[in-house]
Amino acid sequence: GAFHWNLERASSVVLIPLISTQLVFGAFPVVDGLLGVLLRYLNVGLESCITDYIPKRVYPRLNKAANWTLFGSTGLVMWGCYEFNTNDVGLTEFAQRIWGA
Repeated sequence: GAFHWNLERASSVVLIPLISTQLVFGAFPVVDGLLGVLLRYLNVGLESCITDYIPKRVYPRLNKAANWTLFGSTGLVMWGCYEFNTNDVGLTEFAQRIWGA
């Protein structure tokens, strides 16, 4: 329990310099990569929601299905971030375009 809590807080703290770096220096490939990797740790918070609201001892099959769905969708998001960063404008440039629109 404490490891997950610390991981959630650490990922939140790491977002501050990543986003401020993007705002100060503009689109930067390293920041795009780090943001793509950090999005994986959002999985930890959603996993806590599954643990709280779909307990394994009460709903064993639904808990397993929810966890598989979560990890599958997390993998797809990671793959999408990789593709977006390597074959398109990247996450930070996309964010700048959205804010500028």
